[in-house]
Amino acid sequence: MTPELITKIIRKRLADGTYGPGTQLPAERDLSVEFGVPKWVVSRALRPLKDIGDLHSSVGRGTRVPDPQSLVPLPGIREIEQTLRSRIGDGTYAAGTWLPSAATLAAEFGVVLSTIHGALAPLKGEKLLASLGTLGTYVVDPQQPGVPPPDRASRTVAYVGKVLRERLSDGTYPPGSPLPTNAELSAEFDVASNTISRAISPLRAEGLVFSRLRRVYAARPITEPPGLASNATRVLDGDLKGGLDHA
Repeated sequence: MTPELITKIIRKRLADGTYGPGTQLPAERDLSVEFGVPKWVVSRALRPLKDIGDLHSSVGRGTRVPDPQSLVPLPGIREIEQTLRSRIGDGTYAAGTWLPSAATLAAEFGVVLSTIHGALAPLKGEKLLASLGTLGTYVVDPQQPGVPPPDRASRTVAYVGKVLRERLSDGTYPPGSPLPTNAELSAEFDVASNTISRAISPLRAEGLVFSRLRRVYAARPITEPPGLASNATRVLDGDLKGGLDHA
């Protein structure tokens, strides 16, 4: 099942009240089981609904349907800066540890990446935070201000490239299908966007992926995992039939 078909089904459920205002959607892993697809397909399907405000995600609360009666303004750069400053002060983000990625913070606060970068800038200027190439941003330890935290495998270009190569090989990304966007992969691996770009570059050079209209697609002809097509048809038919019965 394609992300576009899942988006269509979720949009229909929003319209008919299956997912009403203020309610929480099933977890992405549960939706992936329902639709018989990998979790990244569900993430991509939900993205356009989040972009137009039909859904909202936050760390620790999952994905919810906004309730117009209880909407509050999104935080600005100054408010996010103060929240991060408070977390550093109270030890939520301990000295000498990695900060969540900008993509993760953007999802938590419901803002675009540029807002997060703006909030981080003064904290870096005060030497409370520091960034290290593609590895990310960390909380500076006053006792060892020049020493970053130990590296994590999930933050390396080599690790991300290895995982993407495995997914191309085992059919997680079927031939001709678009890979998740850089932003989606950044959030999944908790890395900067340029780490994703560097991981994809050798795959493109080897002909395993190709780019078109600013998207990256799987190129190697791999057999699609069995069972997905029949499951997709069953779920879609059930939802659309239900919609016709209630029309």
